[in-house]
Amino acid sequence: MNAFMFRNRAAVRRMGYGIVVGTSVALMVVTGLVWRTAQNKLDDIAALEATITRAQQVQARTTTQGTGVSFYESDTPQLAQSQMQSDMQALADENSVRLEVIRADQIEQVGSQVRMALTLNGVVPENQLGGYLRGLADHEPMIVVDTVNLRRARSSGRGNDERLLAIQLKLSGFATQ
Repeated sequence: MNAFMFRNRAAVRRMGYGIVVGTSVALMVVTGLVWRTAQNKLDDIAALEATITRAQQVQARTTTQGTGVSFYESDTPQLAQSQMQSDMQALADENSVRLEVIRADQIEQVGSQVRMALTLNGVVPENQLGGYLRGLADHEPMIVVDTVNLRRARSSGRGNDERLLAIQLKLSGFATQ
């Protein structure tokens, strides 16, 4: 026979409750860690899918576009410059660039063409910069990048992991008359 006996049954009950509660808390912590890891992986997959989609769009654009030089065509240089502004805003929207200022600069006659200048100021996520510049390079009608100024943008302090760059571009487009 077994001569071992518990003298304090309440202590045994408290110890059992402690084991159950401790195990439950440990399982909740492990579940939370697994959940967080799974969410991070899903976010990474979504970011990669977005990158692949953008790359496919750029590839489709480059295969459908001709290699000839084209110019804006409009009744007046101001209308052509307005179309150029609209094109730059659309390109910025495609590449998650937040344009804060689009300034129409001078319009000047260059031979048989008209040169239209724009200055763009905005903020671009660092991982979107290449796609945006590639979009400018492949843009039809042709856009010439005169200057590019980049610097790190002020952070908003919201714990955003995305690194933002402040960008200023001076662009030229050409129109025929």
